[in-house]
Amino acid sequence: MNLEQGLNTWLTEQTGLAAYWLERPAGVNRCVVYRCISPGQVEGNLKDPGIRSDLYSITVYNDDPEKAKAASDTLRTLHTFHGDLGGYPVHRITLAGGFDQPLRGESGISVYQFNRDFTIHH
Repeated sequence: MNLEQGLNTWLTEQTGLAAYWLERPAGVNRCVVYRCISPGQVEGNLKDPGIRSDLYSITVYNDDPEKAKAASDTLRTLHTFHGDLGGYPVHRITLAGGFDQPLRGESGISVYQFNRDFTIHH
């Protein structure tokens, strides 16, 4: 198992939405998308500790802003999380930022985007 698989499992279970890696599929208005923004490594003095420190962006999409906000609030439970993340062990997760915005579609249907960024040590 890798981080993406564990994150996918956790996001689906906690938000009740389908989770996708990298991008939202066409025509899907209710989902969670996760992507690595910046891969990193924790530095050791003389030896590589083998711990990665990756910045991940997790975005909730929904055509109902209240439901999108509620799902994004669920993501806040990841702040200071450590342990088993959907079957994958993580050392620590911390909230790094985020933003909320409406997306206006060509069909006139608004989809709301609630983005949260996390640094994941694993």
